[in-house]
Amino acid sequence: MPIKNFQINISLIGNLNNYFKIIYKSTNNQKYTGGIVKSFFNKLLFTYMMLWLGLNPFQAEALTTKADKIIDEQGKVVELKGVNWFGFNNQSTMVDGLWGNEAIKDDFQTVVYRMQLLGINAVRLPFSFKDLYELSPRNYSKDCPPATQAEIQANVTNPDFPVESGKTIPPMTAPAQGTTCNGYLPNDTTFNRFVWVVDFFAQNGFYVLIDNHLREDQTALEDKNLWVQRWTELAQAISQNPASKDRVMIDILNEPDNYGVRWEPSGDKLALGEYYLSAMDAIYTINPNLLFFVEGTGQGGIDANWGDGFATDPALISQYGLSDPNPFFKELVKKPYANQVVISPHIYPPSVTYANKNYSGAGLANRLTSSFGYLTQQGYCSESICKTFPIAVGEFGSRFSEEKDIESLNDLAKYFNNTGELADGKHQPITNWFYWSWNPNSGDTGGLVEDNWKDIVWKKINYLVTIGLTPWYFDPVEGEPGNDPSNDPAENPGTPPVENPKPEEQPPVEEPKPEEIPAPTPDEGKGEEEPAPAPSEVIDGSVAVKFEVGTSWEEKPGVYQNVVNLFVTNNGSEAISAPWTIEISNGSYLEVVNFWNMEVNSTSGGTIQGKTTESWQQLSPNGGNSVNIGYIVSSSSKDFVPKSVKINGSSAGTQGVNIG
Repeated sequence: MPIKNFQINISLIGNLNNYFKIIYKSTNNQKYTGGIVKSFFNKLLFTYMMLWLGLNPFQAEALTTKADKIIDEQGKVVELKGVNWFGFNNQSTMVDGLWGNEAIKDDFQTVVYRMQLLGINAVRLPFSFKDLYELSPRNYSKDCPPATQAEIQANVTNPDFPVESGKTIPPMTAPAQGTTCNGYLPNDTTFNRFVWVVDFFAQNGFYVLIDNHLREDQTALEDKNLWVQRWTELAQAISQNPASKDRVMIDILNEPDNYGVRWEPSGDKLALGEYYLSAMDAIYTINPNLLFFVEGTGQGGIDANWGDGFATDPALISQYGLSDPNPFFKELVKKPYANQVVISPHIYPPSVTYANKNYSGAGLANRLTSSFGYLTQQGYCSESICKTFPIAVGEFGSRFSEEKDIESLNDLAKYFNNTGELADGKHQPITNWFYWSWNPNSGDTGGLVEDNWKDIVWKKINYLVTIGLTPWYFDPVEGEPGNDPSNDPAENPGTPPVENPKPEEQPPVEEPKPEEIPAPTPDEGKGEEEPAPAPSEVIDGSVAVKFEVGTSWEEKPGVYQNVVNLFVTNNGSEAISAPWTIEISNGSYLEVVNFWNMEVNSTSGGTIQGKTTESWQQLSPNGGNSVNIGYIVSSSSKDFVPKSVKINGSSAGTQGVNIG
């Protein structure tokens, strides 16, 4: 019957529209083995209600997922070919590299244009809430002549792939106004500048993944409620922009292992899932079109790098003492935003992880599938709900200068493409990735550009072509050079590391377990758990400690701070039960500023004395596991390398890398 004098507030329509999107997304694209089934009648009723309210039930939605794919508003598969570009996380108050006055490398919009011409369609922007809220933006405006189209074309064209005469690069979609380098950047607040940068990328057709970097920003650990509030404020600001609101994705918390955050509560830290679910619950009500990227943690026992670690198989968890993500996944699959979630591990080769096994061949395939690959095919089932997930690798990269790295990355490409011996039949092709990084000032991987920030590192671009990158000059045709996953980037040796002009962002590493991961059998881990071996006295030299030292910064004149990660392995024949004591010495150490996976009892005379507290930190015999502990320490010297380490009073052998 007709309705007279019917009026509805426009904001209410908007809220109802979001509400119906939430209802639709919560039931769309899921596999059910029982329980709630979305019927044809429900779809018909939904359509009728939308029409009755004057809304378009066929209105295009933004990004969501279907099975192991990310899809756009028209249902077309989206493949993210992205790059990391850091700077909003290390007090630069802008993406790094805009320090000179040569437009082709120092003008922000010109660099964005170059990225796009190289075939990059997505960018991952690490950031710190502390930088966005507490730092005033630096002025990067420079008086420099703009780069010419010819200059840009020459820069982004691989000399090994000459283009036909007359073929030119397409124009930039939405350039900023003004001819002064970076003169168009907002200079009022760093928060507003970040939102503007996100929107600029979106207006130029990029998908944008914003990534809260725990290493530089511990807001989540200091005040979870404030952290959630910050996320909602940022999501609200970004969602005001028409281009951004449907192209932005949220990487909720970067590499949780950094501060010992595990899937279960640990010390004063909440379970990782609690951080994730709290943030997603709040953000989803603001913009149900955002994709959420989640990273793993606490599974070094199966060689998972930092940011990796999603194995839910009870046998593996029991056998290797893994942190258990099952409680998180059980809650997640019931959430209305389950179809907005993307699994986002990080994968690094031996030069970063120190791996000596499981970095190539069948060992690599087994490792990756055990952690996350299974989620693309087998999926995760809880009660009556089964759900598969897309994978988007948030970080991977290398200098391509070491033989093991080249072997590992070539096999990683085969795993992504699901070809050759890496096609294990247990995972779907992985077509979404973000290379680490654009920045050459990443100490362990270098960048897609040389140290001058201008010249392209073509061996890396050639490698990315094997996993789907399509530069402007290159039309991939079967059999053409550069489109063969077996191409060996070793032909172009990498450049040696150089001293970095700015504080860089290094991905931390998790010490891998030396044995290969056996394929689990259905009965593994289901029997009665064997008691832990009795601890024995530690023999000098039987414990090995590998360390990673980051890049120091000057806290005040003559006082420096740095991040130090230790990876402790017991090579003795008997277990070392937790708690065990640790003593770390460097004559220049002054005080411990922060620490994780241990308690610090005292710092005196350059020696840190502490102990572990959790049962999972037992050191298995014969190199059976590796336990990470770490700290941020202040020092009177820039040399932060531990000079000696003692476990239970006995000396441990040390080796590692100073990436500063």
